[in-house]
Order: sequence, then structure tokens, then C-alpha cells
Amino acid sequence: MDKNSLHVKRKNFKAGEIIFNEGDIRDNAYIIDKGKVDIIRGQGGKASKFATLTIGDLFGEMALMEPGLRSASAIATEECSTFVISSNVLEDRLKGLDPVVTSMFNMLIERYRFSRIEKDKEVDDSNDHASNQSATSKILNDFSKRKAVALKELGLEQEIRYALYKDHFKPYLQPIVSLSDRRIVGFETLIRWHHPERGIIMPDEFIPAAERVNLIQAIDRKMLEKACEILPEIHKMVSDQNKPFISVNLSGVNFEDDSMVLGISDVFKNSQIDPKHIKLEITESAFIGNADKASKILDGLKALGVTISLDDFGVGYSSLGYLHKFAIDGIKIDRSFTARARDNKKSMDIVSAIVGLAKTFDLGVIAEGIETQEDADSLMKIGCIEGQGYLYSKPLTVEDAMKILA
Repeated sequence: MDKNSLHVKRKNFKAGEIIFNEGDIRDNAYIIDKGKVDIIRGQGGKASKFATLTIGDLFGEMALMEPGLRSASAIATEECSTFVISSNVLEDRLKGLDPVVTSMFNMLIERYRFSRIEKDKEVDDSNDHASNQSATSKILNDFSKRKAVALKELGLEQEIRYALYKDHFKPYLQPIVSLSDRRIVGFETLIRWHHPERGIIMPDEFIPAAERVNLIQAIDRKMLEKACEILPEIHKMVSDQNKPFISVNLSGVNFEDDSMVLGISDVFKNSQIDPKHIKLEITESAFIGNADKASKILDGLKALGVTISLDDFGVGYSSLGYLHKFAIDGIKIDRSFTARARDNKKSMDIVSAIVGLAKTFDLGVIAEGIETQEDADSLMKIGCIEGQGYLYSKPLTVEDAMKILA
């Protein structure tokens, strides 16, 4: 199946333009992002307006449930922008869900159709309809609460796709240093979205959505490609004995893809860099689900020559168990531990235990979130030798990162 058929697309219509005709083959459903659409039943002199739909409304939804012919026509009554949802898109997003959830979704579609019919047709004033109207009102209210969220998500998905196409995602580099002498030993690649209208957007605002719609794989690959482009330039700035590594974050979503190792191998082949200078940072979300599959993928990555670091160590429930189960070379102490350790002896004891445990397993340790020299001194006392944080540098553009190496 063509991967493009699994994407939600945006389609615009001019005022008066026919979106589909009664009797056409059902192909897609539509969600209105802008404008209004009239649903017309009948043809010629017998045609009558059945409903007027506006922002957030869904129409043509039977195309998502079963093949057949359109039972009505849809016409844009003003300039209109829609999100086009094919049955392939829906199947892809429902894939892996509990069958009960899928069944409930189909029932909700039917209720939505019923509620919209009840809303738009004329109803008698008799008491017999009071309870039906009340139930319909509740259904409509439930749907309306989710409209804004759904439209925002669909809009964001389109923007992310466009940003990937236009290369709007940029790598920023935060130095990782030797705590004893502040020598730069590596850089962490951090993504920033250079949005043409909103300026720089931080990852917390778009990464969760990218994971939900399976665009995170493309984003992670883009950052890895960027890191591989940058690495030779960094190495030109330093002596052969002190070549820094670059670390790149990989979402746990990647570990659902059997072709991930091959894809990363292709990036290395195309860039012709030595993978030993690449560190892949993963979180324990990579291991949730199919642990055996994750272990196999990690072994494949290790075979490429990269090193693997477990990010945000200590935040999850099972971090300790992962150290001996999986092919991990190092850990990163989460910034929350570093921050609490400043004024909390118990937190410092936990950090000390983590460092000791890492040494037992012969793992490297990097502390995140170092903001003061006191932080650095305390970490060095317990045996932590590398770290990153605003004490040394904020995340830098590639150009500024090169300047501090000069």
C-alpha cells in the first residue's frame, strides 16, 4: 500500500463547488476546517437541503464504514477547507486497538449520523420527542467538546508534514562536558521547529502529536541525518585525540518498526561517517510492549557500531531492570534528580546510588540539568565525570556550537 494513502490530506473548495454528488462511489470522509457545506438530498426539482454543516463537522462518513454509493450531495456554500479522511487512514489509526474499541467507534459514527439528522430535521412539538431531543443534545455536546481538539490535531499534523518537506526542523546542540576541566566531549542534538509564522517552537509542543500520528520516525531520521552532516564539521575543529560524539534522541515509537535498523544503517552509509561517534538516546518507552523485539533491535543498532544511552534514568518504574537485560552502554541522570539533589540529601543519595550502580555495570554516566558549580562539585564527589546544563551552555545553533570549539 502506498504510504501516502495513509496520510490525512487537506483539500480546499471554492464557493458553489460540488464536493461529491448523490450516487457517487463513496471514497473519503471530510472534516470541515473552514467554511460551510450544504448536504442536499434528491436531484433536479426534487432536491432539498438536508443540513448545513460548519467548522468541525464530519460528512461523507459512511465511506469509512462500508463501500457503496453516496446517499446525498455535498456542496461548499462558501470558500471551504477540509481534512480528507480515507478508509485506509482510519484503518491505519485503528490498527492494534482492542476490537471492542473499534466496534465502539463504529457505533459512535452511527450515533453521530443519527444526532445530526435529529438536529436538522423539523420535529413536532409533541412530548414524545422531548427525551429524544435531550439524548441528541447530550451526544452533540459530547462531540462538540472534542471538535476543537481534533481540528487542532489535524491541523498540526498537516503543519508537521509541511515542516518536514520544507526542512523547518533544525538541530540545536547542547555541549556535554567533562566536569573536571569543562572540556567538550560531545553534543546532544535537540530539535527546534523554525515555524515561518510562530517563530521557534519547542519540542514539547509538537513531539507528542508527531508520535500519535506516526511522524516521529521521519523527524528522528531527519535529526540523525543532520547530526551525521554536522559531525565531520565538528571533528575538523578539534584534534584527532579529542573527537566529540553527537547524541540523537530516538522515540520509543521507532521500536515498533522492524525496518528501523536498516533505515539507520542507510543514513550512516549515505553520510559515510563512523557510527562510533554517534550515541543514540532512548527512554524506557522503547521497551514497553514487546521487550524481545526491542532487545533484537538494540542488538542490531549495536552491531552498526553506535553506543546506546538510556535517557531520563530513574524517572520510570523499571529502569534498574533494563541495565542488565538490554544492550545499553550508558545512562543519563534525569535533570529532576539533579535539581532536587541541591537541597535534599536523600535525592543526592539516590544520585550517588545510580552512579555506583552504573559503575558496577561498567556504564557511562552523564548528569543533566547542571546549573551551578555547586551541582558540578557535588556530582564529581560521587564519581560522576560528565554532564550538561546551563552552567556550561544552553542549546546552541550549529553555527554558535562551532564557535565555541574554535
